[in-house]
Amino acid sequence: MMKRFTNQSNGSQAGRMYNGGAKFCRFALFPLMLLMLLLLPAGMVAQKAASSSKYIATYESSTQTLTFKKNVGETLPENSAWVEDKMTVDGINKRLGNGTIVHIVFDKSFSTYTPTSLYRFFESLTKLETITGLEYLNTENVTNMGRMFYNCSSLTSLDVTHFNTANVTNMSYIFSGCSKLTSLDVTHFNTAKVKNMHNMFSSCSSLTSLDVTHFNTAKVEDMYGMFYSCSSLALLDVTHFNTENVTNMGYMFYNCSSLTSLDVAHFNTANVKVMSYMFSSCSSLTSLYLTNFNTEKVTNMENMFSGCQALTTIYASSKFVTTQVTKSSGMFNKCEKLKGEEVWTKDKATDKTFAKIEGGYFSRAIPRVKYADGTLTFFLASKETLGENEYGIYDGWATPDWVWQNPNVTNVTKVVFDPAFANARPTKCNEWFQNYVNLTSIEGIEYLNTSQVTDMHNMFYNCYHLQTTDFSGFDTRKVKDMSNMFYNCGSLKSLDISNFNTSEVTNMRNMFYHCIGLTSLDLSHFNTSKVSIMISMFQLCSNLLSVNLSGWDTRNVGSMDHMFEKCISLKTLDLSGFDTREKTCAMDDMFNTCKELTTIFVSDKFAVGTRGTGDGTMFLECKKLKGANAFDKNKTGIDNANYKTGYFTKLVGKNGDEKIGATGEPLATDNLVLDDGKDFVAYEPFVAKAASYNRTMNAGTTWGTLCLPFEVSLANQNFRAFKLLSADDVTETVELEEIEGSIAAGTPVIIKMKDGATKLDFTVANKEIAKDVQTAETANGNYQLQGIYTKKEFSKDTDNNCYIVKGSKLMNPAKLLDKTATESVGSKPFRAYMVDNSSAPAAGARMFSISVGGSTTAIEQLESTADSKAEYYDLQGRRLQDLQKGINIVKRGGKTMKVIIK
Repeated sequence: MMKRFTNQSNGSQAGRMYNGGAKFCRFALFPLMLLMLLLLPAGMVAQKAASSSKYIATYESSTQTLTFKKNVGETLPENSAWVEDKMTVDGINKRLGNGTIVHIVFDKSFSTYTPTSLYRFFESLTKLETITGLEYLNTENVTNMGRMFYNCSSLTSLDVTHFNTANVTNMSYIFSGCSKLTSLDVTHFNTAKVKNMHNMFSSCSSLTSLDVTHFNTAKVEDMYGMFYSCSSLALLDVTHFNTENVTNMGYMFYNCSSLTSLDVAHFNTANVKVMSYMFSSCSSLTSLYLTNFNTEKVTNMENMFSGCQALTTIYASSKFVTTQVTKSSGMFNKCEKLKGEEVWTKDKATDKTFAKIEGGYFSRAIPRVKYADGTLTFFLASKETLGENEYGIYDGWATPDWVWQNPNVTNVTKVVFDPAFANARPTKCNEWFQNYVNLTSIEGIEYLNTSQVTDMHNMFYNCYHLQTTDFSGFDTRKVKDMSNMFYNCGSLKSLDISNFNTSEVTNMRNMFYHCIGLTSLDLSHFNTSKVSIMISMFQLCSNLLSVNLSGWDTRNVGSMDHMFEKCISLKTLDLSGFDTREKTCAMDDMFNTCKELTTIFVSDKFAVGTRGTGDGTMFLECKKLKGANAFDKNKTGIDNANYKTGYFTKLVGKNGDEKIGATGEPLATDNLVLDDGKDFVAYEPFVAKAASYNRTMNAGTTWGTLCLPFEVSLANQNFRAFKLLSADDVTETVELEEIEGSIAAGTPVIIKMKDGATKLDFTVANKEIAKDVQTAETANGNYQLQGIYTKKEFSKDTDNNCYIVKGSKLMNPAKLLDKTATESVGSKPFRAYMVDNSSAPAAGARMFSISVGGSTTAIEQLESTADSKAEYYDLQGRRLQDLQKGINIVKRGGKTMKVIIK
């Protein structure tokens, strides 16, 4: 416990001298008092701010908690210390008397503290178990995070997901020694400016996974010990690391003893000088693919592979040299299973002597293809000479040898990728299986690493009997050409390519041509912003029933000829996202012989313009197609590619899951059937030739709300309609004005049922459909009646200014849901609710159709805010059976309310 100091003299000599009044004694006492004050812990005495800091750290010894917060006032509270830039927790703690810190809390008020350095901030707080509110540690100006959590060996969890690291240049040792952390999310780290990752995660020995795939390492120069002794990591993906500026990789993966594989094939090591202990004690690794390693500048390879007891193969190339290496002792120490041309034995030299292919421990890794007994196998060869029925894989060749030189193409029924082939990095896969018509299966396709591939055209061209293949492991981010990729793969029943990244693809010609086994395709995730060619993309997909192309960007497409030709099973096509305004896009035979096609949805972005020749058959044989006009066999040209006079339909909205199409001029749809179970969304105004809506309410319902997108006549209706004039929760006055004639489209109203009626039923013809819901404000603007076309959830936390009806209760969600575990109430479409617009919303009332806890109840009755039934009186005090026009006095339990009906 920290000691307290007092001002009592207790009869000391200093006290006697002071009390004696001697001038000399007073002068002598001053330096003594000054000395005593200097010896006090800073937080033990209330003091004025001695710095410009507004932030403090306060220690609570009973809970062993240090709290960071903004100070209120200028006086430093007891057990507190000022916090300034470049301070560390350890330094602050020394000012507070070196108490044990088990918990650290950052108060929300601390979020305005903007340090430039957090170097060693939490370093060596070995008893620290929790950090709460770390999101309030503002790191936007921080450049140095070196050793920030170094040796916080008792932390079991750490949330750094809110860190802004955009300006950080140093992350060395940031998490080093956090030996109890089992997980760490650094996926949001911006490392674009980081130069130093020295020992970044070293000795994080309990981490079982670590995602660093988003790290930008383009400026990093030092990766020494980066994953040192991360002994529990079973998987580590560093395939995206840019290492072109790295000079030090010593100890980088030292003692990552749980890793069974490690892909460093793409590492650029041209500037690396130190590789000592780089893979040392990676005792579970069985192979390493280092064919891209250029070691001409490396001087230190000491113990580089030492202790890799399971390592059997190190693949290398002629770029792996040791000409500058001066330190290499123990390089292959205890690599007991390693063999190349030479087999490791304990009596052989373990230095750089055998760091070579010829007469050494290294192996060549030459991608090869071999045919035998109907099987085509992709593997890595160690010899440069080709064996019988073996073919080399040479990037840049138009057609691979195993396709154009292989006499057994039609005999191949199976393709196998050897696990070791995962280390190969082909840059082209074009025509790899072209015309392998009897190929039925591909095994180990997950070992085909496509991360560097730029060309996949004709890859599975005419693989007619290929039935299924798992493409989930394909990395297509660099691919530019996918033309003919699945051309005539007629036996494919399904194709999941949802993981395909097509952001660089420019050519999709014939991509799915004649894939007659496919019945559906969801390509909504495709990024088509760079695609210029879509010729015959789906041509002859005769069993295709649906294709999802939503989200496509077609602004750069110059050709869509034959794109859907002879897709004879398609009934609808949604091309509303297609934008062809910027290119002169050829569309010859685009929908030719789509015999079942009834509707093609487009938007104003689908423009035709001048399209060249041969476009007279764009809609040939589209006998069921109907837009503004029905199909006419004499009108099949591109001039019918519009929704005003042609065969297109403009997408103008959604009614539940149904698309709403409109044609002609003005835009009109045939029939719009609205329903409480379907959300309605209009993208623009249009006319409905016929529209309807009905609702059945509970018996006894008197009051309700209504908001429809079309005009409703009030003639001969079984209800009265009112607009809201005023609502005052202080005086409890509600003023309504009856609407006569009709309810305008999109206008929210309050309705009162007549004579016990419970059913609303509207059928109209040739009515304008309003795109937007209108709001009806009171005269003073404090309240508004808000209509909805879609269901709405009201949260008791965030929608407390909204007022709805539950039985006889008028209340906001918080009151409605009081003493329940339910967090929200829901409304069906085509209703209205009242919103309090004031800055301090007060209680109010509104009629509403609601659901509680997921079970819908259509309660639309305005009765009472208390348990007893409402009583109605006129101004003379006479009891009424119901509300009447004029002023009504309504008694509800212990409350009285004035209601005016005009």
